[in-house]
Parts: sequence; C-alpha cells; structure tokens
Amino acid sequence: MSHSETDPQVFAPPANKKYHGLLNQGATCYLNSVLQVLFMTEDFREAVESLTCGSDLIDRHLQALFEDLNKRTAYTYNITKKLGIDRVNEQRDAAEYYEKILTQTSHEASKIFHGQLTHVTICSTCHAEKNRDGLFWHLPLELVDSSSEDYSVVDGTEEYFRDLNFSGENQMYCDQCDAKSDATVKCVMKHHPEVLTLLLKRFQFNYYCMSYVKNNCVVDVPSTLHIPENQMYELYAVVDHFGGLKSGHYTATIKSQADERWYSFSDDRVTLLGYQSHQVAYPGRSCSAYLLFYRKKKIHAADTCAQDDREVYTNGGFPPAANVNYDHGHVAVSTDRNEQTGIRDL
Repeated sequence: MSHSETDPQVFAPPANKKYHGLLNQGATCYLNSVLQVLFMTEDFREAVESLTCGSDLIDRHLQALFEDLNKRTAYTYNITKKLGIDRVNEQRDAAEYYEKILTQTSHEASKIFHGQLTHVTICSTCHAEKNRDGLFWHLPLELVDSSSEDYSVVDGTEEYFRDLNFSGENQMYCDQCDAKSDATVKCVMKHHPEVLTLLLKRFQFNYYCMSYVKNNCVVDVPSTLHIPENQMYELYAVVDHFGGLKSGHYTATIKSQADERWYSFSDDRVTLLGYQSHQVAYPGRSCSAYLLFYRKKKIHAADTCAQDDREVYTNGGFPPAANVNYDHGHVAVSTDRNEQTGIRDL
C-alpha cells in the first residue's frame, strides 16, 4: 500500500516540474514553508527516508510526505493531525512549528539542526569557572528598535556571543567565595550544528500599546556567516513573513543543493527565481526575513575568512521573492513565550 498523503485522482503530477508545492489547508503556510526547508535539506531528507522500522515519531509521516513531494503537489493532513493542529484557518508561528516537528523527529534526522551552547561564569575574585550547557534549535536575535538604522545579522551574532559583565547590584553568587562578586559570563558554541538556524525576533510585546506588534525593520542578511570557534556557515534557505499579526503569509526561499539555484515556495506554487546573481560585496536587505538557515561550510586554511565577512546577495542574502498572496487566518498570541520565538498560539 502506498504511503501517499494525497489522492492521485485529485492531484495529478504536474508535468516538467522539478519541485512541487504543498496545499494550504486554510492558513497553514507557516507549516508549509518549514516543511519545504526540511525537504530541501538533503541530509535531513535522507535521514527521514532511511527510516525502516515502525515508529510513533513524526518521521513516518514526513517520509510519506517527502515521497509525495518527489512526484506531485502534496497535502499535509497527516502532519497537521500528528502535530495537533485542529484549527487550520488560524495562522500560527513558523518558528514554533519548526521546533515542534524537530522535537518529534528521530535523533538521526533532528541532530542536523541541534546545536549546543555553554555559558561559562567566571568569578572576578577567585577566577573559579562554572559551566552550564544547553541545547538549541535556533539562536534568537533581538532586533534593534530603530526607524533610521538597519539591523545587521553579523552584528547581531557578534552581540549574542559577546561577554556579559555583572557588577554592583548585579553581582553573582560564587560558591568558592561563598559571597557575591563581580563576574563575567561567556557564551561558547560547544557543538556547531550542521544547519544553524537564526530567528529574527520580529514579534514582540509592546508595553505602550499593551499588545503584540511586528517589527518590520530592514535586516542586512549575509550569505556567509562566521560563528565563534572559527566556523563558517553559508545561507541556503529563508522563511519570510509578509503582513502583520492579523493577516499575513509565510513563504520559503531555498537554494537547491542539486542545481545550486534558488526557488520560491509559496504553498502550492513553486517558482525558479529568475535572479540568480553571483555574490556581491555589500550587505543585502530584507524587511520580511524571519528564519535564516545556514549550512556548515568546510574551512580550508588557504581561504579562512575574517569575522566581518559580509558577502551577500542583493536582497537580504537571497534572490527576490515571488509575488505574495496573503492568508487571512485568525492569529492567536500567548504572552508567555512570544518574545522568545515569535507569534505563539494560545
């Protein structure tokens, strides 16, 4: 019996099409965009497709979906059911469902996106060190609330890994000294994931308006990114969010590993972008980029790059997106986790 999630009598395979889209069940573009990134990540797709034994994990549903995507426009009913999405006309957060999918995926597949950070606290008095490890699916970057200046992803990642100094009223307790003292906290990338995901925190709570608002600031997105411990990453996918909290649309712009060309994925519409320019030496700009996916790049001694490497495409590190049609689903926002990952459903 086929694992297909689609009815072949309804969805005939389109002719002469390299990649295929995902049908929108109402306002499920947030899910479609993330699923397309996972499908186009070859290591992840191969790990899912290699699953042979039965499992209650989401892998078998992804396996069936990926099998469909190789042939035709696919339907995500089994995925939404597995994720507990019962209100398909309600727009939700792509970052949240990116995490939900990976947390329900087998270790062999999800480890591609899993990184590990170590926060090292150093006492300024006795110089004792205390380490605290933590796993992550993405690194959240705070967007500077400014109407006159662009936000730089390069500067944002440098700020993320900058040492934090605690003194005065903010002194930290030291077990060795048995007292509070000045301290420095260093953030170290203990394990660099094969795919590094950055979350641009566009959705935040505004205490003046007492509501959630979207930050549409222009972001400079580099095509290559240097992460501490001398690791380079190369941009290969972006999830964009267009519109506001009450109505909007998610799309994905992805560079194929098979032909090195960029494609736009907007639900069931897949477009080979006409703009396939080489890299240029100035920052790209985007006011819609939300999730950035960087693939680990092999570093050779002859071409080690400096930390201020800012080679990018001319539009946010990737070719311009295709025309956007908006989903007009209801958006539910919760106040407990929104500022960490974006829009959250109640």
